[in-house]
Amino acid sequence: MNTPAHTPANPSSHATDLVIDYPARDMTITVGAAMPCSQLLHILRQEGQTLPIDIASEFATVGEMVLQDHCGPRQFGYGTLRDYVIGIAAVDGHGRQFHAGGRVVKNVAGYDLCRLLTGSNGKLGQLLHVTFKVRPLPATQQLIIAGFRTLQYLEKALNTLNTTATTPVILDVAGRPALPEILNTHTLLPVRDSSHLDVAAVLLIGFDGPAEACQWQINTITDELGDLPAWIQTALPADAFQQWLHIARNYCCPTNNPPWLASITTPPSQVCAVLDAMNRLHCCTCGRAGNGRLWCWPATADENQPAADELVGIAALQQLTADGPGCVQVLHARSAASTPAHPAVRNYTARLQNALGTN
Repeated sequence: MNTPAHTPANPSSHATDLVIDYPARDMTITVGAAMPCSQLLHILRQEGQTLPIDIASEFATVGEMVLQDHCGPRQFGYGTLRDYVIGIAAVDGHGRQFHAGGRVVKNVAGYDLCRLLTGSNGKLGQLLHVTFKVRPLPATQQLIIAGFRTLQYLEKALNTLNTTATTPVILDVAGRPALPEILNTHTLLPVRDSSHLDVAAVLLIGFDGPAEACQWQINTITDELGDLPAWIQTALPADAFQQWLHIARNYCCPTNNPPWLASITTPPSQVCAVLDAMNRLHCCTCGRAGNGRLWCWPATADENQPAADELVGIAALQQLTADGPGCVQVLHARSAASTPAHPAVRNYTARLQNALGTN
């Protein structure tokens, strides 16, 4: 691997959009929190490296990405940002600068404040610099799509994938009402046949690595699924993997401003229950089948099916988490509210913010 051509910025500089340190051979990089994520990925790409996190917006900064802890489809195979942030410099609510972690992967000294700050939405401090561990760019990325006539077949397929010999990096799902937008509006499927929409849900499974390894995994997973899918498409366009990353970003941060949008976090074993409830209400559902994070919004109304009412749709989601683990977050609505945090969680959060002086 070539020595990076990037000149580290002066550590004492107040600029927070620069490369602070990039020892490419060590597979780490330290950058200012104000650097655009697109610029970070471009710098890494020049050295044949990447940060395998799917950002919510191409305009997001590194600091926003870390504080929001958004993770897209590749979360299933690569984990979340908490697995890649190894060092931070930040400012607390009193204007005091503090550091945590370091610039080497094996740094384990002190409390793991990096994990605490990741996903904190700025409530515990504002980031100045962030150090990431990075990975090599994969040689190949491939996607396959399988359609299931019933959710019972989908559930059996997900159980089969729990013991698969393959290592998919994407395991996403989409319910019937979302399929016209996903499969017809975009060019994921080479053949646009109405029969592809006559299913209860689809699975999108992605692989990366050497081309031979990807093909072996595709063949293996096709054999493992057997006759559970009504159809399975393995010969997708070369850019299908990247297409899906883009589509997935759009449905968690839609640009068409749906009447309401909510996300539900539930055990993966309950994914089919969420799909069933939303399919019955004519609501679109897409998200992580392997991690249990799904986004839901009303499908476009037509002459046969009106748009799902906001309160009814979100109440159905909240009912699914009423007697078990999970939560519902309302991202956009007129009057519906997110699932309230448990009193013990609110108490612990208040005590933690008070101890850190960020109230």
